[in-house]
Amino acid sequence: VQAKAGNSIRLTIDRDIQYVAENAIARAVKSSMAKSGTVIVMDPKTGQILAHATAPTFDPNKPVKLSDVHNASVEEVYEPGSTGKVMTLAAAIEENLVTPTTVFTVPYALKTKYATFHDHERHPNQQLTTAGILAVSSNTGTIQIGAKLSDQKLYDYLRAFGVGSSTESGLPGESPGLINSPNNWSGTSKPTMSFGQGYSLTAMQATSIFATIANDGVRVEPTVIAGTLDAQGHYTPAKSRKNIRVVSAETAQKMRLMMESVVSANGTAPSAAIPGYRIAGKTGTAQRSVNGHYSGYTASFIGFAPADNPRYVISVTIQAPQGMHWGGVLGGPVFKEVMSYVLEAKHIPPSNTKVTPIPLNAAQLAAAAPKEKKQ
Repeated sequence: VQAKAGNSIRLTIDRDIQYVAENAIARAVKSSMAKSGTVIVMDPKTGQILAHATAPTFDPNKPVKLSDVHNASVEEVYEPGSTGKVMTLAAAIEENLVTPTTVFTVPYALKTKYATFHDHERHPNQQLTTAGILAVSSNTGTIQIGAKLSDQKLYDYLRAFGVGSSTESGLPGESPGLINSPNNWSGTSKPTMSFGQGYSLTAMQATSIFATIANDGVRVEPTVIAGTLDAQGHYTPAKSRKNIRVVSAETAQKMRLMMESVVSANGTAPSAAIPGYRIAGKTGTAQRSVNGHYSGYTASFIGFAPADNPRYVISVTIQAPQGMHWGGVLGGPVFKEVMSYVLEAKHIPPSNTKVTPIPLNAAQLAAAAPKEKKQ
């Protein structure tokens, strides 16, 4: 039978950005002696994936066992840890339960009826604002914020952000993640889920969550398909991706402003800062669940730029690093390298807007308050 020209697919992947991302994550995985790593670059407005790099990878020109071929970014599920805190805080702000400057007494250890929870480093009681809780990534502070939401409401927001549902990216083998409904929660489920443990997602889902914040609260389904070409070479662009409103634009803007403090000198990821640009993001350092037991860590950083008008979202996920395992230390530099290239390659001008930082604690809040005029 005589051969006929078939249709072909045009991907959203930018080969230059893909090359930079592949090299950056390969070096990070090697230097940290990690099990694997993933970098995803996404346009939050269109859902298009510009880069999708994993390490270690394989050479398609060499024989490989089929069992060794998998796409960790959509097949491997993990507990996100502190990157999940953005959903808890966004939900509480959207429900008018807190504001970025609501002050909480934040202890190192918080005892509940069922367990005692801790922050990652010892500290005396602190008077932190909601923004401050996010900046220093306090577990005990986030638990207090999550407690203001009902079980069902917290669950509904996690699902609205995409946890437990396929992103419909079209990539084979994609997992929807894992999350239990509230009627199956234990006494420790709500506190742990508030700070990003007790449910699982994929790197693609995590990227989509931050893209929702970057896109003024609207979640756009990610895709790697730009369009198709028929046998004659005629190009047909793919249909626009499905849009879902998760939180209001006002809530998303407040979250972005708070997330800028994470990349400041007072936050957990100054290593992700890029001179001249406003950067927003969040670190994650989560325990890995392996065969029903916690063993090792998942280190991550997800952010976007410019923070005042987000154009691109980049997620960095490193699984089971040896030794140092903090998300800001391992993921931040990879984000900075890849995002710096993206901003330059896409000719995104430096930020020309000034930011007034949100007070991170009660002392800063008092100092920022307008002084009453003396009579």
